[in-house]
Amino acid sequence: MNASDKRNAEAIEKIVGNASQTYSLDGRKRIIVLDEADNIYGSVDKGGVRTLANIITETKVPIVLIANEHWNVSPSIREKCKMINYPKLRYPSIAKVLKNIAKKEGINVSDSQIIDLAKNSEGNLRSAINDLENYREDIDKIGTLRDTKTSIFHAIAEVFKRRSCDVREVFWNMDKSPDEILLWIDENLPKVYEKEDLEGAYKMLSRADIYLARTKRRQQYKLWGYAMDLMSSGVSVARKGNFKFAKFSSPSYFIKLARTKAERTIEKDITQKISKKCHCSTRVAKQYLIIAKDLSDYFELEKKEIEFLKSKISL
Repeated sequence: MNASDKRNAEAIEKIVGNASQTYSLDGRKRIIVLDEADNIYGSVDKGGVRTLANIITETKVPIVLIANEHWNVSPSIREKCKMINYPKLRYPSIAKVLKNIAKKEGINVSDSQIIDLAKNSEGNLRSAINDLENYREDIDKIGTLRDTKTSIFHAIAEVFKRRSCDVREVFWNMDKSPDEILLWIDENLPKVYEKEDLEGAYKMLSRADIYLARTKRRQQYKLWGYAMDLMSSGVSVARKGNFKFAKFSSPSYFIKLARTKAERTIEKDITQKISKKCHCSTRVAKQYLIIAKDLSDYFELEKKEIEFLKSKISL
């Protein structure tokens, strides 16, 4: 399956499910390849994750899942797979390919410019080839190549390892918000820091969280700078002991959000109905959730919403 194909339960069962239980016409085993396995989304690809997990359990043929970020693959699928990591290409290998392309295409580019392209690609051959194509008309601009995005794993490793105020620079070229970066650091901090170091780092992290809250409350986004300095440089210099290598993981907060998404959606729908009937804000409407079950007809609640209220009130 390609990345552009639908990944819902029906599509996966139709394509992957059938193929996983049969052999080729000549009796040989086939291999099923599913690209972009980390891009199966809940509402768009409804039931896709569960169906794929079941197919992997019962398959008679090998299934290969390709993912850009393995931690984005659902845990129910990941735990059934053997992880094989393909490291990034080294720049000399990329430079060799670019040199051959330039020769065949008649692109007049020097060896030093080829190396610049290869290094800037950070192991991504496709990006390097695209850059060569983009700059073929103006080779002299190769010195001003696009900025590449910093990996979050690399960034937090730098924070924990370098013990320097300069580590704040690693987040300058990252497409993640300060709130998300704080969650990543918070999740992995106990794996690296110990005792007094951990206490000092969490003091810095808690102060950063205060600035993030003030940013939202006051809508003064210049405060983000203080938060970023505290969660990067502050956490970095808080370490006094030796660096302890650890395997980093994505924030468990995201997993909890995914698990409770359905409940939160139902609760939001109920509060909106209460808000409309009572002419109040949704924040005020939440206070009436406890009595909404008894007024289900008035609020025009659906069966699933009533069941949700029953389960919440019983707790």
